[in-house]
Amino acid sequence: MKNARTVLGLVGLAVLLPPIIADACGPDFGPGPRFQVSDNPDRPFDSFAAGRLGVIRRTYDQGYLAYAWRTMMGIPTTADEQKHLVTGWRLAEPHYYAGWSDAEWASQQWSAARKEVVPALETRELKFMGDNGYAQYSRIHSDAFLHAASTARALAREWKQRPALLTEWVENQDQVFGEGCTPSDPEPGFVEALTPREKARRQAERDYQAAAMLLYCGNFDAAAQAFQAISGSAESPYRVLAVYLVARTRLRQALFGLPDGEGYPPSVDEATTLARFTRAEEAIQKVLADPKLREVHGPARRLLSVVRWRFSPGTWRCELFSRVLEKGTGSALQSELAGISTGPAVDGAEVTCPGLKPRAAELFEWLQLMSIPPNGDDGAPMGPGPAKAFETAVARWKKTAHTPWLVLALLAARADAPEVPALLADAAKVPVDAPAGMTLAWRSVQLLRERGQLAEARARLDAIPLTLVRDQASTDNLLREERLHLANSWDEALRNAAQLVVDEESTPHQDWNAQAPETAPMGLSSERARYLESHVPTRRLREWVALPGLSPALRRQLSWAVFARAAVVGDDANLKAQALALAEAEPKARAELLAIVGRPTLEERLFDARLLLMGLPAVSARLQPGRDRLADVAPALDLTEDLSWFRNGWCMPGPEYLADPPGTPGPLPVASPEEQADATAEWKALNVAGSSVAFFSNVALDWAKAHPEDPRSPIALFRAVRSSKRGCGQNTPEAKKAFSWLHKRYGKTEWARKTPYVY
Repeated sequence: MKNARTVLGLVGLAVLLPPIIADACGPDFGPGPRFQVSDNPDRPFDSFAAGRLGVIRRTYDQGYLAYAWRTMMGIPTTADEQKHLVTGWRLAEPHYYAGWSDAEWASQQWSAARKEVVPALETRELKFMGDNGYAQYSRIHSDAFLHAASTARALAREWKQRPALLTEWVENQDQVFGEGCTPSDPEPGFVEALTPREKARRQAERDYQAAAMLLYCGNFDAAAQAFQAISGSAESPYRVLAVYLVARTRLRQALFGLPDGEGYPPSVDEATTLARFTRAEEAIQKVLADPKLREVHGPARRLLSVVRWRFSPGTWRCELFSRVLEKGTGSALQSELAGISTGPAVDGAEVTCPGLKPRAAELFEWLQLMSIPPNGDDGAPMGPGPAKAFETAVARWKKTAHTPWLVLALLAARADAPEVPALLADAAKVPVDAPAGMTLAWRSVQLLRERGQLAEARARLDAIPLTLVRDQASTDNLLREERLHLANSWDEALRNAAQLVVDEESTPHQDWNAQAPETAPMGLSSERARYLESHVPTRRLREWVALPGLSPALRRQLSWAVFARAAVVGDDANLKAQALALAEAEPKARAELLAIVGRPTLEERLFDARLLLMGLPAVSARLQPGRDRLADVAPALDLTEDLSWFRNGWCMPGPEYLADPPGTPGPLPVASPEEQADATAEWKALNVAGSSVAFFSNVALDWAKAHPEDPRSPIALFRAVRSSKRGCGQNTPEAKKAFSWLHKRYGKTEWARKTPYVY
């Protein structure tokens, strides 16, 4: 029998947690990472807006697909249009920013500029939201804050010798962004000291601020008149903008008459509302009809979209297919793309747009066919919808040579289709840096691999420069998938096994795509974790952990997973090797890990390793997908703590998990028959072991029965029972047996006293 002092020293890292009344276990409901985006391009959207489309997905929202069509067809987009596109798309995908609104960000830019130009002025509260009956609305939009910040810096330069003048302007702007409805009066004698030029600029600014206050205070008629007066002033720098703001004021007035929501009546009668919208459209059309007002045509078209969606949605919906293909529409392009849809109307009726011009009709048909879900890769015959998409795309490509049709043809193709060789040859002629190039290159690699043309697939994959995807994590991950399955060596395969995190909802304004691969967040999707677990033997997983290129957080998670897996499946060689590696990386566990290596027999090493695992709820023997609690590089991370609503140990999925899903690639080509057999055997052993609760309970019971006098036996039983507290399965049969044996054979020990009941 081992010396009790030595035994207790062995388990020092996993000091027993105080007994706590059992909590219900459950998943971590926090937002997790994504490794692919399906409905929109990768952020920060600048690349997509600039024409670097990456791999286009058929599941994108149709506004993004329409922009991809426009870009592939060579319709140019100005820098100003791209800026508005990026801003609009960012607002349309709020999960990227975890509730951080564009107006809040813009207001910070204003606050920074305000502090810069008048640092001594006391901070004033900003009023973002306004009340309209039963509802709230965005009172001030981001463009107003950004315009004010720019103006503040310009006036600081112009009025450098007039600090009092600048202070007056800032105080009035505080009124605009607060709840003021009229500018403050100047100090006596203040104006008389100004030059004529200063007086004129001051008056123009006060007039603009006064009109803005009227707008934000809801005095719409007075605000419209004030902006109209500014538009007629030759000396005002706001004369062009003011014409647009007349229309914007009239539209806000019309919108305020609409019902606040279901069950709430409109604030004005229907005739008045119609008259207000009509007046707003007249003001918008006045702007659009004047070539001298071209700089505000884009935002005016955005206002027109709001009006037309309200009163003629069917007609406007069809018009948009032509409008989004026009050149130089400014900020209107983003809002018009957002309205693009070939889906059914509100009443469920199918949308048809007869009479469209040829190019718009082509876009409409392409979007309709792109939205048809493709067949799965289960070998079933292609359904009528996917078949129509493929056949039509091939025919249109042959007739028009328009690249979007080649893209759709390849995306919709089955690898065994007779048309595929010709399509692959056509795709190879498109430069990979062309707008459609990355989609065609990636899909070509995939189809060649599925056809068994591995050498051709590798050659096509090697021709894709890595620099093209450094800021497009979704595309990068798709290429990593192909490199994994086409690798010529284990080193190459494992270097592409991990996936880049595309985004995680809990981290606002963090641009992960701009980070270097070795520092960018990495992880595993559920599909990737499942594949690697079942097809890569433990010794290769250990090699993977040692390779450069993994993020530190993922490396730590995988290091423990390899150790735990070796302990569960009984892989002695890799257990000892990984224990030595972990002893260098985890100083808190160094003594325990080295003690395991020093045990004289396999039986002793496996039991000590498993006993250690029982005390480390943060460790899992399975490759955990998503955002895992152990993907953390903090030295103070407590591996012994079991947590409510987080993973503790590991779970056992259903028996269906043992089989590869239809369409999953088979074993890695680099895996020898022996390695494939090892991976299969280890995978089976891991699944037979079951969840950590069941596994620990069985290990503890077997050891206690075989070694009843070993002081580690009651410790193991205690930890097995405790693992059921927040692990997968409470009051499981295995845990109950461990609990009974602990109290039957070791009822007077401290371990039994710490466990008065089974969880």
